[in-house]
Amino acid sequence: MIKKLLLFFLVLCFFYSCETTGTYIKKETDKQEIISDKDITQESILPEETTIKYDYKKLDSETIAIIGKYVLTKEKYKIITEYMKEKFNYTLTREQEKEFIEYLINKKLLAIQARKSGYSEKKDIQIKYEWDFDDIISHAFYNDFVEKKSKVTDSEAKEYYEKNKEDFIEIKAQHILIKNKNTANNLYQRIKKGESFDEIARNYSEDETTKSMAGDLGYFTKGMMVKEFEDAAFSLSTGEISEPVKTIYGYHIIKVNDRKKISFDDSKDKIKKMIYEKKKKENFENLINKIKSENPVMINENYIK
Repeated sequence: MIKKLLLFFLVLCFFYSCETTGTYIKKETDKQEIISDKDITQESILPEETTIKYDYKKLDSETIAIIGKYVLTKEKYKIITEYMKEKFNYTLTREQEKEFIEYLINKKLLAIQARKSGYSEKKDIQIKYEWDFDDIISHAFYNDFVEKKSKVTDSEAKEYYEKNKEDFIEIKAQHILIKNKNTANNLYQRIKKGESFDEIARNYSEDETTKSMAGDLGYFTKGMMVKEFEDAAFSLSTGEISEPVKTIYGYHIIKVNDRKKISFDDSKDKIKKMIYEKKKKENFENLINKIKSENPVMINENYIK
C-alpha cells in the first residue's frame, strides 16, 4: 500500500502540471448525474480500503483500455510514459506500470465527469490549461528549431581545437594570497632575493585551504580561475614567479611549476559542449527576434520595475 501511495503521489504531481490523459478540452454532451466538489477528493480517487473493480475483456493488441468513449491506445500510453520519463527522469517498473494504468483510467473517468459537470468552462481552469499546453508545444518547438539545430559535429570541434590550441593547456601552480598590498610586495621581494616560496606560503599565505600545502593549486585549465589570476598564471613560463596580482580576493604571488598540452581527444567533449551552448544561445536569440518582429510585444512597465 505504501508503494501504491508513493506512486500515486508521483503521478499526481506529474498530472497536476499537465493534463495528459485528454487531448483537448471539450464539454461532453451526454447526460449523467452531476458529482459535487465535495465528492471529488483524493480519497474518492483512491480510497485506502476500497478495491475498484474493472471490466476485464480481451481487446485488440493496440488497445490498452476503453474508458467511456475514450480509447487508451498503446501509442497514447507510450507518449504519456515517455513524457513522464523526460520530465522526471523516472522509469516505471512492470509492477508500477499496472498501477499506473489504473491511475490513468481513474484520472480519465474523473476528467470525463468534470467536463460533463462544466469544469472545462471554468475560467481559471481554461487559463491553466492554456499555460500547460503552451508549455508543452513551446518545448517541442524549441527542441526542433533550437536544440536540434545546435548539434555539434566532431569536425567542428576539431576545427575549433586547431584554431585555439593555446587555450588547451593546463598548468600546475602555487600561490600566496595576501590581503595587504604592501605586505604582498615585501614578500615578493624576499622571494626574489632567494627565500623559499614554499616556506613563505606556509607561514604568510591567507588562503587557509592551500596554506599547509605551500599554496599548491594542482593542475587547472583556462576558465577555472578569476580572470586576473588566470591571465597572469598562463602568461608565466615553468618555474617563473609573478609580481603580486590583484583580484577580488586580495594579492596573489603565483608560481607555475608545470605546463601540459591537452590533447583533442581529452578536450573533444568539453569543446562540443561549449560550441553547443554558444550555438544554442545564438539560435534561440535569432529565432525569438524573428518571431518578435512578426508579433509585437508590449509589457506594462509597472511589472518589470
